Amino acid sequence: MEFRDFSLLATDTKVAEFAEGLARGELLASKCSSCGELQYPPRSDCPKCYGDTFEWVPLSRSGALVTYTTIYVAPEHFAPDLSKTAPFSRYSYKPLPVGLLELENGLRVMGWIRGVPDGSIQVGMKLVASPEVLDDGRATVVLEEEAEEK
Repeated sequence: MEFRDFSLLATDTKVAEFAEGLARGELLASKCSSCGELQYPPRSDCPKCYGDTFEWVPLSRSGALVTYTTIYVAPEHFAPDLSKTAPFSRYSYKPLPVGLLELENGLRVMGWIRGVPDGSIQVGMKLVASPEVLDDGRATVVLEEEAEEK
């Protein structure tokens, strides 16, 4: 197999259920059947006891932002390259913040920060991780402020 044929949409893996869970709107971690170690992102083998069987457990979605950065040239499936359709136009990519959220159980989830005004993102702020399926069928995780109850 050549590198150009490599895809992250691989289906022959022990952790394929993770991506399938995201597509269903579930945020899942793997829990080792031998020692109970929780892993996110999921792993096919336990780094603690080297066990190779695990179960899927849903994660709490609320947490505190540990760190973040902003990406200005996003992956193509987030911001299409318009230079092919409008080669002489000036297209400005929208800044896309990405952050690391620490959940209540200590696991950390990375995702795109959405809906927080520029300049308002702060370490320690409370966010919620939500799976989302993009237009091209790929699943991702977004971090958003918790909706206020009315």
